[in-house]
Amino acid sequence: MQNLTIMSDISNNKTEFTLSTGRVNLYSLLMIIPVTAIFLIPYILIWDYNSFEIGRKEFMKLFFYLLVLGIILHELLHGITWAFFTKKGFESIKFGINGITPYCHCKESLKVKHYRLGGAMPLIIMGIIPALAGIILGNGLYLSFGIFFSWAACGDIISIFMLRKFSSNTLVSDHPDKMGFYIEEINP
Repeated sequence: MQNLTIMSDISNNKTEFTLSTGRVNLYSLLMIIPVTAIFLIPYILIWDYNSFEIGRKEFMKLFFYLLVLGIILHELLHGITWAFFTKKGFESIKFGINGITPYCHCKESLKVKHYRLGGAMPLIIMGIIPALAGIILGNGLYLSFGIFFSWAACGDIISIFMLRKFSSNTLVSDHPDKMGFYIEEINP
């Protein structure tokens, strides 16, 4: 992953790992086709494209409502999961909007394994599970929902990917302003 910014702060014993918003958006855009293919190809092979298209049209009719509720649920899933692993619970979780981008920020350090789990929860609950349910049931609406919210989790996938070199018990702090985090002790 190019253009990853790495900055060390020796006084705080932290190393910052961030990506620019432009890079995150570019990588997310590049992920749309493979993410779609992972779910759509098996669906079409098992069922057919026409039943997907019917479900996609239903999804588009509900799009605005699903988008608003989905954004809220996406951030809540991060917060609920991270709060479970913090000392202060929800007191350590901050929700907000940066420009037009909603966010959930954890103010406490977490183990990498807990940070990853909180990062992956929207993808699992809102993306993978509905998409697999759509494939199993032949339901194009569920599949469309799952594909869309898997796309919405692309930034989370990138963040999880950025953590791949660190051991599960390394401490990580969510970056308060940028896409990324601080590693408190380097244990690749």
